[in-house]
Amino acid sequence: MLEKSKVSFFLASRSITRGNKGITIFTVFVLTLIFVQLVLFSSMLAGVTLKFNELMVDYQTGNVVVEPKAEERYIEDASALQKKIESLPQVVGSTARLKTAGNFRYREKELGGTVYGIDPGDESFVTAIEDSIISGEFLSRPDRGEIILGREVSGGFGALMESRSLGGVEVGDTVELTVSGKTREFRVKGIYTTRYFMADASAYVSRDDLEEMLGIENRDLAQEIAVKTTEGTDEYETRMALLSLGIRENIRIWHEFAGILRLIENTLGLIRNIMNAIGLLIAFVIIFVVIYVNIVNKKRQIGVQKAIGIEQNVIIASFVLQAMLYAGTGVILGYCFMRFGLAPYTVAHPVDIPLGSMSLKLDDAEAINRAVLLFLASIIGSVIPAYKLAQRDLLDLIWGK
Repeated sequence: MLEKSKVSFFLASRSITRGNKGITIFTVFVLTLIFVQLVLFSSMLAGVTLKFNELMVDYQTGNVVVEPKAEERYIEDASALQKKIESLPQVVGSTARLKTAGNFRYREKELGGTVYGIDPGDESFVTAIEDSIISGEFLSRPDRGEIILGREVSGGFGALMESRSLGGVEVGDTVELTVSGKTREFRVKGIYTTRYFMADASAYVSRDDLEEMLGIENRDLAQEIAVKTTEGTDEYETRMALLSLGIRENIRIWHEFAGILRLIENTLGLIRNIMNAIGLLIAFVIIFVVIYVNIVNKKRQIGVQKAIGIEQNVIIASFVLQAMLYAGTGVILGYCFMRFGLAPYTVAHPVDIPLGSMSLKLDDAEAINRAVLLFLASIIGSVIPAYKLAQRDLLDLIWGK
């Protein structure tokens, strides 16, 4: 068996070294590009997914969200619960929010959206909304009668759904907000954009203002408490730690709010699989054509090899090894390009996409998976023509009939 393997490898190496150098270089170059394409789309998907997750955690949910007990509308004694939560060493901060659906009106335009009642100081420890202000200023604790609008509510500032917005509200304008049948006027103090549609379709007012509109003044109630933890902390461990403190409210990690993100990921994953299938099909065709042409040009040589006693399986294996050498070289060159070239470049110079700045995330396990698939496509593409020709009669091969 070992001797046969040595013969196959010898025949494959001789075929490559004595073959057309231009075809060899072209084949390796194309397989390198195919491998880069296979890995690149997966890396882009991983980068986009990571960006989606960062936006949700940084601008909407924090790492963990505490919600009311089942069948209850509010968390009672929210301030005391916040202190208990913040006693954990891994907790950076928490913010007790009121959250409700509201109707915004500006001139002749109306729009529904989510309204948060917040303590601005606490909110700044959990989310980065304050840092995303693009016009005006963020709320401060003494503010009453003032509102912060996301760009999808205000309109302008590159809003994705401009036609459904209020049509271009600016800082200093007055908008009407209706909550639970009560309507009040608010002065727009600031407009923000996180570049995350769901977060930008909301508005923020002080807790005191929203308590008054909901009719729950001075009762220390909240509809959710968002919790920010230190970087690298496992959210599931944080949930267990909160439960160990005797907290009986519903504790959810941010993954549980990412339903629409999972849908987007699944869609991108389907596109990735289609692109991978096309890439592998191209690899199969390239290898098939290269090996077929190589075999046709060496029919007489193959006939002589069979005549001197070299087995058919050894001859077939030599062409499979040749294809694997092409694929292996392409994989190595493609991986080096991604690992030491393109991926580091996007880290130093992030790609600007609608969600923000994104870098490629190269997953070694994913790269190995794509390399295996490329090897399989190459093996199948070489076996088929090699097997068909090696089965031909000895005289037909030698005399070219």
